[in-house]
Amino acid sequence: MIRSDSTDNRLVAQSREGKSLWRARLVVEDDEGRHEAAFGSEEGTALAGPWRIVWSCTAADSLDRLAIEVHPAGERRLGRVYLEVRGGEQAVPPLDTLHTKALVYGAKAFEPDGVVPLGPEVSLRSRVLLGLGKTPRTPALLWGLGGPAEDLSWFSLGEGLVRAGFAVDRRLAAPLALPLLVGSAAETLDLLDAYGKALSAQARPASPPPTGWNSWDYYAGAVSMNDVRREMAALVQAGMTQQVRHVVLDMGWEQSWGEWTPNRRFPGTFHEIADEITAAGFVPGIWLAPLQCHRFSPLGRHRQDLLVKAADGSPALVGEHAMLDFTQEDVLLILQHWFSEMREAGFRLFKLDYLYADYLEALTGYADPRHGRAGLIRRGLERIRAAVGEESHIVNCGGPMEAMLGIADSARATMDIHTFWGHITYNARQLASRLWQHGQLWSVDPDFAVVRSAQTSRDPYLNPAYRPRPLQPGANHWFAGAEASQAELQLWLSVVYLSAGSIFLSDSMPRLNPAGLAALAKLFPPLPAPARPLDLFINPIPRFWLGSDGRRKILGVFHWSDETVDAAPPRTIEVPSKGTDIWTGRSVTIGPDTRMKPRSGWLLRCG
Repeated sequence: MIRSDSTDNRLVAQSREGKSLWRARLVVEDDEGRHEAAFGSEEGTALAGPWRIVWSCTAADSLDRLAIEVHPAGERRLGRVYLEVRGGEQAVPPLDTLHTKALVYGAKAFEPDGVVPLGPEVSLRSRVLLGLGKTPRTPALLWGLGGPAEDLSWFSLGEGLVRAGFAVDRRLAAPLALPLLVGSAAETLDLLDAYGKALSAQARPASPPPTGWNSWDYYAGAVSMNDVRREMAALVQAGMTQQVRHVVLDMGWEQSWGEWTPNRRFPGTFHEIADEITAAGFVPGIWLAPLQCHRFSPLGRHRQDLLVKAADGSPALVGEHAMLDFTQEDVLLILQHWFSEMREAGFRLFKLDYLYADYLEALTGYADPRHGRAGLIRRGLERIRAAVGEESHIVNCGGPMEAMLGIADSARATMDIHTFWGHITYNARQLASRLWQHGQLWSVDPDFAVVRSAQTSRDPYLNPAYRPRPLQPGANHWFAGAEASQAELQLWLSVVYLSAGSIFLSDSMPRLNPAGLAALAKLFPPLPAPARPLDLFINPIPRFWLGSDGRRKILGVFHWSDETVDAAPPRTIEVPSKGTDIWTGRSVTIGPDTRMKPRSGWLLRCG
């Protein structure tokens, strides 16, 4: 539990056994500087400069729910509100050593994401949570978002300090609630599971992970209805209509962002398109970027009053796109019209994209100042959910948990996958650190299951045109290096299978040869629950993932680097000693006498 200590103005956290975990300053930043909270004799109240704070702590399963309420301070602009905890004190390990590892979710694309070893010069940012792995002397620790919120969570690690709270950056018109969850456990994976359980009460009811085919990874924006017809025919010919439920039109079907009507490559109404997909034996799905409005779309050109404003009062632009102001009723009615029309036509899966950090940071001037950035997004999403109905499936592709929890049915856990080794390793690292969300917050979406390569496809152009460049450690991995081989892509398929999450194929099915089709067929039926990445806080990308298909254990064993190594697990984890590889049918023994080639792995049925 957490209590205040007025002698040195700290919040003090203790474990259920009464052991001291950490002591924290409660800090408020505004447009005039930094203010440290002073706690009086009355428990649950504090003052930080001109800011009055009311706080409380309640048990949330094995974690503590810390509710912080900040009251307005006139015209002052509230910046950040956070706990500040010093490393190397109480149960917090030193933060300047490689022996301490942190779990972070990068605030922007390509920032450190997953488990990161610390050191004297390491500085990290995170959204949603910040975790510290257990050490020989300290338990695993976690500071995390406590549920839906008006503002975006903010976590950082650097200068020997953990900071955990929210980035508000606005004037308050009413008291602001900032929910956090904090906790500790002897085992790091158990702590993540407990965190998911504590958040699960605010999630939507669980539903089976969706399966389908999506146009994006192969076609990108070049897709047409004729392409979709050929893909559906190939799925039927391959006998996959029972496994592949949805056919999803991704980017490329629309006139423009903000003008969500079918373009000339989809000559027909929403009803006609959805009816054709349904008649082929699939459930229609569709992709949109509901926040964005291209500046050359009719809305962007003629209804600039509906757009989020920059500081000078002109529409805020990110690239060629403005953002719709979801706090305006006229905008909500437009959202309602778009999504109701698609639902009435027969679409039942909606992939909502481009709610990314770059766009959220531009949300500064909107009509109703009572909302924060996450609250603005949530207002639009609530109207979308009402329009598509409770039975439709909403896929969150990059939106903040503060806005999406309780609205989305599934959520992307990784950046985009593409058929390159750098994408495979980066996404495997991201996915491993988010498997705790599956079945508790939503279904995890690992992104597409893709297998096309020189060995599995007859296509001379496996990807859209790109500029070749080397894959270099620590550099941007996007479309870098050689296109992946079948063996490398089977490692990615293994990871998708072990996630137990959504399975969306995104190759061109008629262009795959029998080897490619056979590899994809092995993903079905999906696992009933995600595997556990047993060495999440040991190896940079976990090598040993243990799950079950309901009858037998399923073990993923991976080697992600370019040297030959043995297949011995770390001494602190236990795995089955042998199994049969799902890909090859060969028996494999796990141990120091078995060698693994570079970029190799097995997906084993054990017992």
